[in-house]
Amino acid sequence: MQKRLQPKTFTVQQAFDITPNMRRVILTGEDIRLLPADSAGQYVKLLFTSAGSTDLSTLSDGQKPVLRTFTISEFDAEQGTLSLDFVKHQYQGEHQHKDEITPEQGGYACHWAMHTQPGEQISLGGPNTIQGLAEDCDWVLIIGDMTALPSIQLKTDRLAANSQGYVVLALGSAQDLPALQLPEGVELITVIEGEHAGNALAEKVAALHWLEGKPAIWCACEFNNMRAIRQHISQQEQFDRKTCYISSYWKHGVTEDGHKVIKRDDQDSYHG
Repeated sequence: MQKRLQPKTFTVQQAFDITPNMRRVILTGEDIRLLPADSAGQYVKLLFTSAGSTDLSTLSDGQKPVLRTFTISEFDAEQGTLSLDFVKHQYQGEHQHKDEITPEQGGYACHWAMHTQPGEQISLGGPNTIQGLAEDCDWVLIIGDMTALPSIQLKTDRLAANSQGYVVLALGSAQDLPALQLPEGVELITVIEGEHAGNALAEKVAALHWLEGKPAIWCACEFNNMRAIRQHISQQEQFDRKTCYISSYWKHGVTEDGHKVIKRDDQDSYHG
């Protein structure tokens, strides 16, 4: 077990769909009291065995758990609960069984979220802070697909009433749009994945009218879309890398472990 993970154990309280393509799991347990009050919006690592089990006692000496990263959508210290949301787009259906999960194939977290029952336990490492919006900027540009919705919803909730800018979202369906409370000056733009060919999210961003002044940019999405968005944004006159967070949360056809390597190589070449 990696000591730096400092895993905590939680019990499933509920698991249910909140939209057609998003499933929520609510966790509870004594270890809730060990988490900071501002845990909502921070990320945790879900721990699995290589066979997809959450019973880490079956790991042999020296064997590391499989890690999957998710943002805490809601945290209620008084009720003693935290919520995690899982995009169902990589779920393969009821024919996929636990013994078909492999490190090469992936699917650990989504499969668990679809099958877990109240009373089951899971270990989490963290939480750790996700970078927020830069301050002292003239306008905001928030971009993401469904994997970033928990983070985006929390960030938009904290926007000042006089904020200007855009929120650009890629959704699995129109019904997946969360209830965002946006300031009047922030325009919501959505694209439904599957209805458009290519990197539809990146194309929406490229079509935006670039506002005057320095933007605070926060972007998290699929790797290919991220690279196209980053290329477009970096060519803009007011681009300042210090006021931008642009990251990929996943890549088509690649597990989180494989994506981590690709992402690191991409960051090295970009910052190099």
